[in-house]
Amino acid sequence: MRHWLVKTEPDTFSLEDLRRESPALWDGVRNYQARNFLREMRCGDVVLIQHSSCKVPAIVGLAVVSEIALPDPTASQPDHAGFDPRHVADLEAGKPPRWLAPRLAYLRPLSTTLPLSRIKAAPPMAESHLVRRARLSVMPLNENEIACIASLAGESLMP
Repeated sequence: MRHWLVKTEPDTFSLEDLRRESPALWDGVRNYQARNFLREMRCGDVVLIQHSSCKVPAIVGLAVVSEIALPDPTASQPDHAGFDPRHVADLEAGKPPRWLAPRLAYLRPLSTTLPLSRIKAAPPMAESHLVRRARLSVMPLNENEIACIASLAGESLMP
């Protein structure tokens, strides 16, 4: 089992939205490195949900990968902001999908939200994707990073 961090804008799709719609397709990722990380997700992996582009960016809860990455349907919808005609052309040509979307199942909120500023200030996080590639919307977390985040949160990050 691996741990991942995914970012979402709470005005677009919050942890509460995931709770209501669980399991939900985690769609709309349009960065190739983040897409490649989506490919690595496996059922049962734990996902930390971070609210971003808000007053206090913070890790707010946990989810679990319930279905591995499927073709992202929003990439095929011409009226959607994430539409990509190359994705459609790839599918029509029998190629692998360009954009993917795993299904995530809500687990629980953290007992207290963990602000990103506290995480970034922790020395064990200095080399983390979360610090070095701050704009990346999907990233793996290694055991040391998970241990640090769990310590800062004051709780287990297991299902």
